[in-house]
Parts: sequence; C-alpha cells; structure tokens
Amino acid sequence: MSSEAIVLDPSSERARPGVLSSMRAHAVLIVVLGVLCGAAGYGASMLLPTSYTAQSSVFFSVTSPFDPMDEMGADATRFTADQVELIVTTEVLEPAGRRVVPPVPVEEVRASTSAVGSAETNRVTVSVERPTAEQARALADAITRSYAEAARQRVVEVTSRAQDAIADGFVEAEMLARSAAYFDGIRAIEPAVLPNAPSAPLRVQNALIAAAVGIAIAIGLAVLRDQRRARRPTIADFDMLLGAPLITRFARPSSSAVADVVRTDGSDLPAALDLLATIDVALDGRPRVSVLFVSWQETLTTTSLVATTGFAAAKAGREIVLIDGGMKERGISSLTDVDPGVGLEALADTANPIADSVRQWHVANTEVGVVPLSGWASRSGTGVPARPQVLRAAAERLHSVASLVLVDAPPLGELSVGLALGRGVDGVVLVVDADSSIDDAHEMGRRLALSGVTLLGYVLAVPPRRRTKVPWPRRAPESLDAGEWASRT
Repeated sequence: MSSEAIVLDPSSERARPGVLSSMRAHAVLIVVLGVLCGAAGYGASMLLPTSYTAQSSVFFSVTSPFDPMDEMGADATRFTADQVELIVTTEVLEPAGRRVVPPVPVEEVRASTSAVGSAETNRVTVSVERPTAEQARALADAITRSYAEAARQRVVEVTSRAQDAIADGFVEAEMLARSAAYFDGIRAIEPAVLPNAPSAPLRVQNALIAAAVGIAIAIGLAVLRDQRRARRPTIADFDMLLGAPLITRFARPSSSAVADVVRTDGSDLPAALDLLATIDVALDGRPRVSVLFVSWQETLTTTSLVATTGFAAAKAGREIVLIDGGMKERGISSLTDVDPGVGLEALADTANPIADSVRQWHVANTEVGVVPLSGWASRSGTGVPARPQVLRAAAERLHSVASLVLVDAPPLGELSVGLALGRGVDGVVLVVDADSSIDDAHEMGRRLALSGVTLLGYVLAVPPRRRTKVPWPRRAPESLDAGEWASRT
C-alpha cells in the first residue's frame, strides 16, 4: 500500500443511533420481549400463595372531659400514636391469637398485623393479612376487641388507684379521678368487612411491572447493540481505511494445540487457496516471492494462517519456506518439532550454507521448509526480530530453494516492528479480528500509510468452527492419492 492511502479522520465515524431510532428499528423485538416478560410475571404470580387483608378501625374521643395527655402538654397526634404502639404489643396480640379458630401463635399474629393512626380523625386502622378471607376478618376483629379489653382493664386499675388516693388524701387524687371518669377513650369500633378479593398476589400489577421491566431491558439491549454496531466497521469501511480488499475469512484456532493450529485436513483449504491466488495475482510476473503476515490482535491466528497456507501450497507441489519473525510467544519456532537453526542473521550472510538455517517440518506426510529462531530463543518462542534489510537478504537467498517464502511476523504493537519488516518482503497480508472497532480500523490504516509497505489485502479472523466428525469412506476415493488418504485416516 502506498503512503498516499486514504485514512479517514475519526470525526468521519458514523453517527451513533439514538434511543428513539433504536426503539423504532427494534419495535417488534421490544414488544415481543415486553409481552413475554408480562406473561412470565403473571405466571409467576400464579405460583405465589394467595392472601386476604381485612381491616378493623378504632375511633377515639380525645376531647372528652378528661384528656389523658393534657397535663403533659401533648395533643391528639401523640395520643393516637401511643395507641398504635399499644395495639401491636404482646398484651393485645397474644389474647387475640388465642381467640380465633384455629389459634394463631403471637409471632405469626405480629408478622401479619399492622396498625396505622390518623390524628385528623383520631382513628387507628388495624390491617391483618391471612390465607383466607374468614381468617383475616376474624383476627382483625379479635385484635380490636383485645385492645378494648386491655384499655378497660387499665381504666379499672386507674379507678382503683383513684379510690385509694382519695382515701389517703394524696394530691394526685383529682388527676386519677378525672382519668377514671374519662374511661378508655374509645368512641367506637368498626368491625372488619369480609374481603371479596385477595390482596396478594396482584397478578395484573405484577404482569404490568414485569412487562415494563422487559421493555426497559429490550430498549437497553437494542441501544447497546446499535451502539456497538456503529463502532464496528463494515467490509467497505475496512477496504477504504486499509486501502486493500478482503482476501478471505479464517477461523481462529480452537486451542493452542498443534492439531488445531496447523490444519492439514482440508477444513481451511478454501481460505488457503484464496490467499495463494491473491498472492499470485498481486505479484504477477514474479516467479519467486516473499510475503509477510502480520496481525493486529490475533497473533496465534496469524501463525495458524501461515502454517496452514504453507502446507496447502506444499500439497499443491510448490516449494515453500516458512520464517519465524520472532517476538511471538506462540510462533512458528515453538509450533514445530525441528531443531534450532542459526537464524536469519546467518542466513543473510552468503558465507553460511542455507542448510544451516532451513529445517524440514513434517506434518501429515507433507513437509515444508522452516527457518526457526536460533539457539535458546527457538525454544522459548520469542526473540529479537530481524531487520528489514536482513530479512530481504535472507528471502532472496531462499528463492534458490523455494518459490514462496511466508514470514510469521511479530504482532503490531506501539513500535510496529511487524510492519517495519514488511519493507523486506514483496508484500504484506494483514490479519484483522472480525470484532475490531472503527477506532482500531483507523489506527491500522494510519500505521499502514506511514509504513510504506505493499499491502496485498487483509484476512478477517472469525470465531472457531465447531469440531465435527467427517464420515470418511473405508476405501480411498479416486480423487485422493494414497498419501493424502493416509494423512486423513
């Protein structure tokens, strides 16, 4: 690719869709998910236990001749609040639980009972929730009656104390007498009404809430999906930003095992043939060429692509040599079982025999030449990459023994060493993750434009394929020779 390649400014990125546009685009999905969630909420409500709520009220006369709180400067609000607290005491709830049939333990009565006071009407409402309507009404009435009996008992005690105080001539005798005259302050008790409908579960309400939650989730997913799609470049975006066409798609290795990285079973033969055809067409007129493979993110996929393409070309009868460009944890050197060579530096020197650097790698009855890293670096899978001029000299020497040289280059990093090596070969193939963002595509285009390399095209790395067993026939088909049939079986 020339240095005049088109690189779009980040401001030219496609506008991200808004919430309303995403809702319109995915209206059917949003409605369907809302309906499904609403139905699920209604169905879940059907599984919940049914309960009924009954209410009984107590009305007070806090403005009678005696106001129990008057001497303390309190008002009706305080008095009503006190009665609310008295109603839910064990003194009231325990007798009420024993009064109903069947009896209810005081802990269960307390858990199902609530009392709310209203200072404006001097009213306390007792609410009771039970499994049946009859039980709810009976317990609500029992609680208010139990409270009235407890209040009357307190009046009796106050009256007795007043009589004793009068007899003894105490000063508080008048206060106690007024308290006795006030009696219990209860003006009326409104009995509970038998509930005609359950209070829980609220199936329609739960269905509406579940539907609203489902719609909100669907809208969020639609917006997120559209936002991510807006950041993901299309093939046309890649073509324009990189200045080269798509060559093929290649599945990422499913593991780092050699059997998954090096594919000689024909599963990726179309991708390898597309690559070889692109190289032949782009570099037409050059009988012996060298091509460098560099990745943006998929380093192991790049190694797999180089090895698979090399073995496919070797099966077709072409003379192939693979070069490890270094600085890769899982490069060609660590993938093979060959002995270390003397490296590219020695290969570039015409005084050293080519055989000292090139090793033969055998896989499935097919062999290709390999130039691994030298010494200890060969076993570690890493190493200092060659300089472009060294790679150029080494590739030219290899043209005497190979028609095609494929280089497994280091991945693109901050230093772009892999692209620098591209000046030492005839062409470059870029391996790009199919999930790359538009920002990644801009950065790749910028790096390529500055490097001045000749980009033949790019390969999209896609998710790995699922393993499937191929039912091979017992006899070799006429289209396969004996060697290839043996490698497959």
